[in-house]
Amino acid sequence: MTDGMNLKSLLKLLCPILIIFCLECSNSTQLPTPEKIGDKELFRVISGKHAARVVNKMHGQTVAADVNVIVEYGMKKKDFLFISYYRDQNEANDAFNLMIEKMASSKKGPFLHLIPLTAYNNKVYFTLGMGTGHYIFLSGKYLLWFQTYQSFGERLPPQLLKFYPA
Repeated sequence: MTDGMNLKSLLKLLCPILIIFCLECSNSTQLPTPEKIGDKELFRVISGKHAARVVNKMHGQTVAADVNVIVEYGMKKKDFLFISYYRDQNEANDAFNLMIEKMASSKKGPFLHLIPLTAYNNKVYFTLGMGTGHYIFLSGKYLLWFQTYQSFGERLPPQLLKFYPA
């Protein structure tokens, strides 16, 4: 009887902890990511509330989507893949269009030469900035930003397109 009572007490203590743990896990949904892009292997994935904080801090305002993931590739001169998932397609489109409009109209931002890529019917944009190339595009409800030191020209890396077709 004493063992049963101890088990019940232990379960009562652990139950709230397990619920909190499960809720935290559900907030940090993993989005699919390539293990390698170009010559660089996946190094680290940041997700959940931490990724949302990073995205918001980068923009200086609250812009993070419903689910966010930041993926680092390589050990030196890291490439970054930012993926934002929106539950609503219109919201994803609006966020993408607003980003492109702001970048195109900015006279003194960190990005230069924003151009639509004709290979993707002008739905993928490329820009230069901060010493790297940047590809910005939508794939369904996913908004992606790939910052890279690698040269892919006017094409998205095939490893990325397998997961997120443009």
